[in-house]
Amino acid sequence: MRVIALTYNYNLQKLSDIGRTWADNVYGGKDFIFEYSAASYSTFIDKNPNRILNIYTDDVEFLKNKMEKYNIEHNRIMYHDYGDQLSKYENNLNYSFDVLTDFIYHGKSKEEYTVKIDNDLVFYGELPEPNENDIFVWKYERKISEGNPLMGEIKVAQQTIGRTDIPIFNLGVLGLPVDYPERELREVCNNMVNIDISDVTDLNTKIWHCCEQTANNWIFYKHNYNIVETYNVVNHLFDNKKKCIDAAKYLLKNDTL
Repeated sequence: MRVIALTYNYNLQKLSDIGRTWADNVYGGKDFIFEYSAASYSTFIDKNPNRILNIYTDDVEFLKNKMEKYNIEHNRIMYHDYGDQLSKYENNLNYSFDVLTDFIYHGKSKEEYTVKIDNDLVFYGELPEPNENDIFVWKYERKISEGNPLMGEIKVAQQTIGRTDIPIFNLGVLGLPVDYPERELREVCNNMVNIDISDVTDLNTKIWHCCEQTANNWIFYKHNYNIVETYNVVNHLFDNKKKCIDAAKYLLKNDTL
């Protein structure tokens, strides 16, 4: 099982401009992004003793310095310089999660099951071994129809896949089999991104900001994948990144306490 993760210095103004209006308040600046990422990844290494973590980043040394504060097995971390790939979004980013989708299929293995972990997770246990038809997710959230209409997801689903009764799982953890239909996913996601939600939302944006999550969940449902929730071994602190840092304090080296 290949495990991948991405940490980079977000363009917060760009994220705000294209729909994630809360970006500055939630993500903070580079130092904070790399700080909570390092804390999160340290809990993964600690609780998954048989796994290697492949981290892709635009600043390897900066992240390494953050990771070095933790008393973990650093030899199980593989760092990949992803700066060149990220540079193409500097002037050409229409949808914020295009970065993440492109990354997943850059880092995904063609030979073994791949798990993408977000950089704001806290692990309390070990990820399970996947079966051939499994999809790993964090946990169930709701059906599309049960969401807030002002967010735009309901309109997007109605005009693309033609239904709103499918379940939505949070993808803070996303495990994919080798033959997962990437091309179909991208087509569905692009169709969703192109739906203008400005007439139903109050967020001053034209794009539903989690199109890739909706699109992936449609693929799960359509292809009848077996969904494996992982919330019993990991928490996703998407709305309070600082808690990642607090939760990893038990791993800090004595001289950094």
